[in-house]
Amino acid sequence: MLTYKELAVDDYPFLEEIVQASPEWKREEKFEGNIEEYLLVYKMYHGKWYVWYDKSMPVGISYFLEWSPSNEKPWLGTVLIEPGLRGDGYGRQIIDNICNELSKENHKAIFAACPIERDDWLLFLAKCNFEQFKVEKSDTEKKYMILVRPL
Repeated sequence: MLTYKELAVDDYPFLEEIVQASPEWKREEKFEGNIEEYLLVYKMYHGKWYVWYDKSMPVGISYFLEWSPSNEKPWLGTVLIEPGLRGDGYGRQIIDNICNELSKENHKAIFAACPIERDDWLLFLAKCNFEQFKVEKSDTEKKYMILVRPL
């Protein structure tokens, strides 16, 4: 069973390790190497950054919002898993735990957005019970698949 705690400064080395092993994520997030600056950008959304543990071993990091300004619903932002543990089911467990937490707060669904060309990310979200909702273009004309998971 996974447990979590809110991300703290002493977790930054673990976050850095996961980010360095995730070049696609770095490109999509335009991450330039400064964790504090990156996290500051998300502070205004009042989302939750969690570090996830299997027993005492950190296995992943997640970010989600309980309330998004775009549709006033919860959104999944990030799930990053320690490189040596990818494919072991931790990402799914993390998403299930987030969904359970949101369900207890009487939310009915959680949304996610994924760049349309990231087939592997879309397949992962589909395996986590997300359904395709619609395609949207960003201000820069980049296409995103919007997905929803009923809770």
